[in-house]
Amino acid sequence: MAQTNNQRAPRPRPANTASKSGAKRRRKRKNPNNYLYIAISLIFVFMALATVLICIMVGCDEETQSEAESSESELTSVIISESESSTAESSSGSVAEDSSIPSESSETTDGKLQSVADYEKLIGVEYAIDMTEYEQYVCPENEKEFVFLVNPSHPLSSDFKPKNLVWCTSMREGRPEGWSYMDATANKALEAFLAEAAYYGFDDITVTSAYRSYNSQASIYKRYFDNDIKQDYVCDTCNEYFDISYFPEKVTKVVCCNACKGELTEIDGEKFCESCMSVADEGKKAVCAKCGGEVRRPTEAETEAHVLTYSTKPGTSEHQSGLCCDMHNLLYTTSAFDNTPEAIWLAQNAHRFGFILRYPPNTQHITGIKHESWHFRYVGRTAATEIFQKGITLDEYCE
Repeated sequence: MAQTNNQRAPRPRPANTASKSGAKRRRKRKNPNNYLYIAISLIFVFMALATVLICIMVGCDEETQSEAESSESELTSVIISESESSTAESSSGSVAEDSSIPSESSETTDGKLQSVADYEKLIGVEYAIDMTEYEQYVCPENEKEFVFLVNPSHPLSSDFKPKNLVWCTSMREGRPEGWSYMDATANKALEAFLAEAAYYGFDDITVTSAYRSYNSQASIYKRYFDNDIKQDYVCDTCNEYFDISYFPEKVTKVVCCNACKGELTEIDGEKFCESCMSVADEGKKAVCAKCGGEVRRPTEAETEAHVLTYSTKPGTSEHQSGLCCDMHNLLYTTSAFDNTPEAIWLAQNAHRFGFILRYPPNTQHITGIKHESWHFRYVGRTAATEIFQKGITLDEYCE
């Protein structure tokens, strides 16, 4: 009888068991790569968050932040474009609506001249004409070179002549050619000045005299002296000098004795002189219209002192500098121009174009010259504006 084996026979092992175990081990070796992918993803997330944080710190808006998240270079380009836009607005000379007087550093794009817009804001008046062509002449770079005195205390030499003379703008026809030139810079500014005047209806103003040489001024002064010493009068009672050319009404002619200038009385149809106690030939004498006293002809010293109140000796005339001109719309240069609308407008607006009324009213004690409403001097806009706003003369400005 066969012996029975009670032990269980071992389970047969599948043939592919070894290969499956190897596959499991290989899958377990690949799993650590997942951590690398996660780390890289976190790095990108961190960089994106850092970029957004930087945008917030520099004040970017929401749109710029989203652009900055995509690229740091795009953020840089936005900043540059905003900077260029700001620079363009600054160079255009624009002024904020709520600003008052512009700062002293207001400049045009060349960094040297104050802009037209800022100047208009400063004085509260806008130009009617386009100043693009004229600005460099109204307010030149070398403006200080035009600010100087010409008078008996600051004479010019007999051979002085401006180097850049040009034919004067709006020169009246028929005037001497020698009086028809002007400094080129001043003349261009004068062109703008008269163009603005024409815009406001003062279109008949012309220049009667600009540059005058030393010799020309000498001839003018001599002619004035010779005429005045022959025509003018002096009243010793009133202690006044009467310039008959300007004030003929201050002297009257009365009938008198032709021999002694005594008063005549009519007796039986004949003229009788009470001084001569006889019938006299009728004559005339000049008397002061104010006091009735007899007037006389002036001496040379009296005539010279008077002529110097409205004219100057050679070498002391502003006309020799080439920087001034006489202009008006009358047939002759007289004080009748003083209170005309044209004279008032010119005096009130000259500084906007670099000119000043050289001899204002009530300043003869300072300038030595009586009021001349037609005589304008170029000094450049900066000095002209200060002189006008302070109500002073060029003499006081140059002290």
